[in-house]
Amino acid sequence: MPPPFAPGALFLAPMVALSHRALRELVLEFGGLDIAYSEMASAGAVVSGSPYEECYLDSDPCPGKLVYQLYATKPERLPEALAYLADRPVFGADINFGCAAPHITKAGGGAAWMREPEKAFALIRTARAAWDKVLSAKIRLGHDEDYERLADFVRGMAEAGLDYVALHPRFEGQKFRRQGRWDIVARLAAEMPLPIVGNGDIRGWPDYRKRIEEARPAGLMIGREAARRPWIFALLRGREASEDFSMEVDLRATALRMLELIESRLIPEFRLTRAQRFFFYYADNFAYAHYIKWKLMNSPDLDAMRKELEAYFEEQPSDRIRRYSE
Repeated sequence: MPPPFAPGALFLAPMVALSHRALRELVLEFGGLDIAYSEMASAGAVVSGSPYEECYLDSDPCPGKLVYQLYATKPERLPEALAYLADRPVFGADINFGCAAPHITKAGGGAAWMREPEKAFALIRTARAAWDKVLSAKIRLGHDEDYERLADFVRGMAEAGLDYVALHPRFEGQKFRRQGRWDIVARLAAEMPLPIVGNGDIRGWPDYRKRIEEARPAGLMIGREAARRPWIFALLRGREASEDFSMEVDLRATALRMLELIESRLIPEFRLTRAQRFFFYYADNFAYAHYIKWKLMNSPDLDAMRKELEAYFEEQPSDRIRRYSE
């Protein structure tokens, strides 16, 4: 099955408190991004009209590049949510089968679906009937190292109507303690009847080339590195075009732009937590990362964050402009 996107597409991963409109807009301003996921939204909350879900479902600034990611704990809620969203001009919708957060899995959502394959396949079929755009699922490796179980699950999802699968090659509950199993991405990409997108462990150009050459996925998904370096997609595309490519980044201007976007694009209840989450990663670019990170994490509001950033760059002017090539 050919992918519903350009070969080698670059994806922004769905991330709680990170893959919101403000980050997507900042990344798109740098360029290089093909498809972006929303924050994970609850299908049940979408159906019930929760006020916070509309923030998750903001499809701007580029709806045609956006994938809504939904999780469901009750099977009837997913097709209902997709029917509600059917007229929105987005690229696609994704079913979360990978979240291993205890409060999600205990309720029967996320990775819990992988333990009941037939129920997962039935969920996909009802979702497919309600949604005529691209439909995908994001998964992990599951709870054990049984490759055939995983392969059968992916085949079953393809038969049920998915257009592609995004795989984070870690086991349920593994988090980020060890490298992901990209050998399994490679095997699935070679053997499965639908496109496999690989996710995880891509921090720069060497990682990108290694994954492309060894695993040969249909596309690559990047998560936390996009918060650390929102220009990562532009950097990878530039290096593809020329091995001598590098780019100069104004760290101060980018930080202040992110605060501006958070303030203007997100609801007040989300602004501080989303800013703190972003700067937890972005501050790694600074020479005195621990110091400024502590200052920003303890700021009471966005204005205080701006003052801390301005004070930092006054004290460390050499930190403002950085050149990146990897």
